[in-house]
Amino acid sequence: MIRSMTGYGRGEKAGKFSWIIEIRSVNHRFLEIYVKLPRTWLLLEEKIKSFIKGKISRGRVDVFINLSCENLPVDIKIDKSVVKNYYNKLMEITQETGFEGPVTLSLLSMMPDIFAIKEELPQEQELWEMLEPALESAIQDLIRMRETEGNNIWKDILKRLDAIDKRVDFIGERADAVIEEYRRKLFQNVERILKDVTLECDKIESEVVFFAERSNITEELIRLNSHISQMRQLEHEEEPIGKKADFIAQEMYREANTIAAKSSDYEISREVIEIKSDLEKIREQIQNIE
Repeated sequence: MIRSMTGYGRGEKAGKFSWIIEIRSVNHRFLEIYVKLPRTWLLLEEKIKSFIKGKISRGRVDVFINLSCENLPVDIKIDKSVVKNYYNKLMEITQETGFEGPVTLSLLSMMPDIFAIKEELPQEQELWEMLEPALESAIQDLIRMRETEGNNIWKDILKRLDAIDKRVDFIGERADAVIEEYRRKLFQNVERILKDVTLECDKIESEVVFFAERSNITEELIRLNSHISQMRQLEHEEEPIGKKADFIAQEMYREANTIAAKSSDYEISREVIEIKSDLEKIREQIQNIE
């Protein structure tokens, strides 16, 4: 499964409660989810995070939730203790001042803090059932965008793997030729220095064998080819591949460094530089993959 970690999704659900949900995601080593929603609805935050964790494995995910709703049922409560206190205090003032005006219900109803108006909010489960379709729509929109970008990234990686594959084949062929060139040059040098001395071919051959063993890169080339094959197979994985691809790319880079250290041949060194350059670009691209 190949997905980018960058994307955007939007979902809506109209009704008694109308939701507009926007989700943005960017690169991150792990999965981090931040939910921004009205304070009244914070009870839904953990459900939203849990839902997203079931769909996405890596990236920083920002969720923006806007809610509009029709008039909610209202419950009006009367604080009777406050009413009694107001009544008692007003009666005290009447007795102390001789004011004869009656303490009426109309007068008491104008006093602050007597009435408490509270909107009756739906229960958490009922609210979640209204929000979930919009969240699902936004997530699927986000995933489609991540998959599209992921496939484009993967095409670029495959193109670079093809280039590396060709360079590895060239290095394998060149490595065999380097040993023969070393043998030929060694004989030529010895012949030039020791014109009238009988050549001890066994010693020269021993030197050639030593050079061949010291500069042998067969194992590194085999492992490089194996890593290239493993990288290509990742597109058939069911799970996110980002971390695994990054590990394989690191191993490829390590093998390329070993080849460079072992070989003194200019042409091989030049090809290794190009391989490492492509690997750097591949590793940069992999940082975008989930």
